Amino acid sequence: MTMSELDAPLGAPVGPPRQAGDAAFTPGLPLLTDILAALAGADTAGSVAAAGLPLLLEQPGVRACAVLVRNASDAVVLASAGYDCGTMAAGMTLPLDAGLPVTEAISTSRLVVRGTGPSWVAVPFGRRRTGALLLSLTSAPPGAAEDLARLHRLARALGDALERAGRQERAVVELADVALRLAPALPTGAGLDVAVRCLPIEGAVGGDVALCLPDPRGGHWLFVADVCGAGLLGALTARSVATAAVAVAPFVDGPEQLLAAVERAVRPDVGAGSFVTAVAAHLTGGRLRVASAGHPPPLLLTATAVVTLSLDPGEPLALEIGAGVARRTTTYDLPVDAVLLLHTDGLTDRCTDAGTRVVEALELVSAGCDGSLDAIADCVLAAAQTAGEAGDDVSLLLVRVPATGGQ
Repeated sequence: MTMSELDAPLGAPVGPPRQAGDAAFTPGLPLLTDILAALAGADTAGSVAAAGLPLLLEQPGVRACAVLVRNASDAVVLASAGYDCGTMAAGMTLPLDAGLPVTEAISTSRLVVRGTGPSWVAVPFGRRRTGALLLSLTSAPPGAAEDLARLHRLARALGDALERAGRQERAVVELADVALRLAPALPTGAGLDVAVRCLPIEGAVGGDVALCLPDPRGGHWLFVADVCGAGLLGALTARSVATAAVAVAPFVDGPEQLLAAVERAVRPDVGAGSFVTAVAAHLTGGRLRVASAGHPPPLLLTATAVVTLSLDPGEPLALEIGAGVARRTTTYDLPVDAVLLLHTDGLTDRCTDAGTRVVEALELVSAGCDGSLDAIADCVLAAAQTAGEAGDDVSLLLVRVPATGGQ
């Protein structure tokens, strides 16, 4: 990909169209001062990256601009302005070997300038953080020593601000971890043989839920959920989901009603673009009623086989385009002493040298359920680890089917 190919569909500026003969871009001291002030008021990586871009885009000669950082062998777009297609949208990646000015600047930590009008200038942050500021210009690039010095000062300030925001975000996550640890423990199933595993991908803060709750009317509720999102927001949303499930389970009639009630309770807490997948089940003796909200189906382990329970997939909870769509409950009669295994998709989404691989859950589970549930859980996790590193939080809930309904 060349910069011409990149900018051709993307370079539409904000405001009136600019022509190649427009005044050249000159990064004056007032612009630098304004952007430094904007950076001082930004406290997250996203807000830092976006802080100065509108000011840059207002300058004569600037067609588009972006902030990118290195992530392994890619450059990741943190924010951009002036591009009218998704290639340079936040979150998009460019291979570092793409041969573009910005990828070269990030790879070499050197200023890269190409073209005489239009032109592209990629200014690396410096040593503290690997990334660069990219400017797409309608005319020749700045050539005066003082102009280049100001661009370097601006890029270093961006890198420093991103480093500061990263420290703040890590501190907030650590505080949230402490708060979550101090929160009252959620109940687990009494009267059932149960094993639970919750392995967050980011330290001790995760976005999964795995619950086994005694139903005062008889039987037990099983509830597993996965919040689309990571870090602090994902963990806090997961806590809201778990709290809602515990609160409403004693008062609903079935799994699909439990999913609907949890959705109503947590929809205000789920951020834009996020959602929650979940599976809810009610187990009374060998009778299982189960419903899904876009979640992987449970597995059933018997002495001779492992099968996937067939469910209506349902719609995820709190999906922006959703509108309380009804989900369907399926009923199964299960053999005594069989093992139910509910899990999140972190179990099957594995990272390998070739990229992300989705492993069939059935490949990770062996028939036979005479051993302890803890031993079965450890074997499943070991098989998943053999298939590749986890790319998401991993949670398992294993329950042995009782002979009677029980409490």
